[in-house]
Amino acid sequence: MSGRFPWPLVLALALAQLVAWGTFYYAFAILMTPMGAEFGWSKTAMNGALSLGLAVTGLASFGIGRRIDRHGGRVLMTVGALFGAVLLVLWSQITALWQLYVLWVGIGAVCATILYDPVFAVVARAFAADYRRAITTITLLGGLASTVFIPATQALVAFFGWRHALLGLALIELPICAGIPWILLRGRETAVAATAVSTESRSVGIVARAMRQPVYWLLVASFISFALFYTALLFNLVPLLRERGFTTGQAVAVYACIGPSQVAGRIVLLTLERWLTATIAGIVATALPVAALVILGATAPDSLSVYVFAVAFGAGMGIKTIVQATAAPEFLGREGYGALQGSIMTPIYAAQAMSPFAAAMIWQFGGGYDLLERVLLLCAVVSAVAFALAAFLASKLPSRLRPGAP
Repeated sequence: MSGRFPWPLVLALALAQLVAWGTFYYAFAILMTPMGAEFGWSKTAMNGALSLGLAVTGLASFGIGRRIDRHGGRVLMTVGALFGAVLLVLWSQITALWQLYVLWVGIGAVCATILYDPVFAVVARAFAADYRRAITTITLLGGLASTVFIPATQALVAFFGWRHALLGLALIELPICAGIPWILLRGRETAVAATAVSTESRSVGIVARAMRQPVYWLLVASFISFALFYTALLFNLVPLLRERGFTTGQAVAVYACIGPSQVAGRIVLLTLERWLTATIAGIVATALPVAALVILGATAPDSLSVYVFAVAFGAGMGIKTIVQATAAPEFLGREGYGALQGSIMTPIYAAQAMSPFAAAMIWQFGGGYDLLERVLLLCAVVSAVAFALAAFLASKLPSRLRPGAP
């Protein structure tokens, strides 16, 4: 695709991401309370279904990415959204915990076809040199999913009950997440497919060559470490702050600052896109959470510095989402983007799935959150150091040796 930047298409894909994240991920946090109240299920038991879904998403990521490399994402994303709407309807009818787990196996597979990674693979195929701007724009709007859908889902539950709320979410999700790729991607991937789509064996070969580079494994180590600490911190921030002497209201206010800070970080990155390389963006994204955790560790109850922590942590998270989608192709080559990103995302989703349980065990072993804070800081430092090393080695890697280089 050449010429002017395709803002209408990119914004439409961004809207689909906002709805997909809102209906399949953030709504879960609201739906747990009424489901638990009706059935007597614990939050731990229900979160197990979410973790299982994330694990399935990770396992499916490589295969989904490879398929997009070969055939494009239009049909895959449309079918995934259709299946997702059906699963939301079935979710509204459950009466047993095992049914929730079965449904989340399916939802995990759906998420592998419609969330960030597949749409990133689509825009990397279609937008050539503009793919970084497209990814940044998509994550900018997608980052508002929690801001929009947590209160929206809460309102649906309050007015109609959790079962009818799920039906409402299905009605919102279906036309947007299925309709946008089906209508707007029609005919837009054909030209790319004729010149740039790798065969299945070539995609596998590209990933195999990438895996022979230390840069690949350093990126994986950085991203996994990041996933471990940010997922654990998000799930534990409110009780951690309460243990430190903050009121529930103060803790929730701090948590609420993280989402807007993510969006702000992405706006800065979009504004300075021409001057911020993947290396600079990645160093900033991994350094900010280290600073944030140091600030958190030194923050006393009622101190306003806790909001500085929230801003730094949120901005780092926001920028890191974009870095995670662009660093590997920038460092190792963009050919076979879907398969390459899928191979990286598989262990990241696994880390996200296990992180809440690992954090709970560390909390129990340490008898509080002090030990967990130190472990999280260590993970953040590992993430920053590993990314810096990957960037350094990538700068020394001859372009002719990069997977996918001409």
